[in-house]
Amino acid sequence: MNGKKIIKIVLISLLGIFIVADLAGGSYLFNYAFKKGGYGSTTVSNKPLTGNNKWFSEQDQQIWTEKSKDGLTLKARYLPATKKTAKTVVVIHGYGSASKHMGSFVKIFHDAGYNVLAPDNRSFGMSGGEYAGYGWKDRSDIMEWISRVNKLNGKKSQIGLYGISMGAATVMYTLGKQPKNVKWAIEDCGYSTISGELNYQLKEMFNLPSFPLVQTAAIYSKIFAGYNFYEANTKNTLKKSHVPLFLIHGSKDTFVPTSNIYTNYKNANDPKEMWIVKGAEHGKSYNKETRNYINKTTEFAAKYFN
Repeated sequence: MNGKKIIKIVLISLLGIFIVADLAGGSYLFNYAFKKGGYGSTTVSNKPLTGNNKWFSEQDQQIWTEKSKDGLTLKARYLPATKKTAKTVVVIHGYGSASKHMGSFVKIFHDAGYNVLAPDNRSFGMSGGEYAGYGWKDRSDIMEWISRVNKLNGKKSQIGLYGISMGAATVMYTLGKQPKNVKWAIEDCGYSTISGELNYQLKEMFNLPSFPLVQTAAIYSKIFAGYNFYEANTKNTLKKSHVPLFLIHGSKDTFVPTSNIYTNYKNANDPKEMWIVKGAEHGKSYNKETRNYINKTTEFAAKYFN
């Protein structure tokens, strides 16, 4: 066997090893980050209910059920206002969490006199599904919940959207679908793109380069989860919306980097407001500045509800 054939065989073998390793690595990343039972289901969901989450569980809430367009059974918790109103706030949880852990934010808006609907995004909490939607697949589900609220409250229906982390991305992606009767939106520590967040986490958690693992994970996402996460970008969604948007982010967020708020603010149309909470880590702005957080979010809601 001459030298050229040997080199060719070696190169083909190395290429084969690289492809197998990439497919295995991409599969691991996809299952770790997207599949129910992976990392996402072990972060918050199984923690006991305390504080405002316990308060929420003790309220006379209703459990709503909807079918997603792809056949999943979705669940949400609905807490009517103390006094009848057609104003409803949809409160959307983050990655690895569920509606039952959103008590602090539910209480903010319920205490302000509004109905509150807290959905469980697909694959989390009570909702069905095997794969996380990261806000992109969930945006169609939120549209179904919005439609349900509008049917309940009729022509007078007014809706506010609130989301934290993945829920914040869900809010910003949903705005691109121009939901009916949404008067305002608040996003707290949301990422601008799914791919950018995955790239960042690979580096931070595993010290690995994004290429080619994220690209391979995108193939698995398209095949198994039913969506191309490279399409998810607030640059394309927020430009379609003129819903007033309040953007919040902690200055010490190392999970969804604070740089995301500047990107999202740039991508959003007026009217918009931005608040960077000094010293707050990911999802901790409420804890860091509780009274200011309550005041600023409720004032924003009251300003744009008719």
